[in-house]
Amino acid sequence: MTKTTNSGVAEAWGRSMMAISNNGNYSTDGNKLFSYATMIGYTSSEGKKVLLDYTASTGNFLSMTTSTKHISPARKHCDHLLNPTHFENTDKKFGY
Repeated sequence: MTKTTNSGVAEAWGRSMMAISNNGNYSTDGNKLFSYATMIGYTSSEGKKVLLDYTASTGNFLSMTTSTKHISPARKHCDHLLNPTHFENTDKKFGY
């Protein structure tokens, strides 16, 4: 797995490639995107990148790092931005 910057992790997720941040707190297997142990993004069955908006504006704030250092750089690589509450209320299940 490639070690890179936070921006590099977000870009790798957008390209469906594996990457991990230099400090290990932000990672992707190419399909899912993680901030620490929380999945913050996934790839739909149609190949679209869906980012879960864990920020204060959605009422789903997790941490400053997740909001500013992980969600922020991933925004330009996602096809859809989704309120995590909407995702959690679906029957979609992902193995971790």
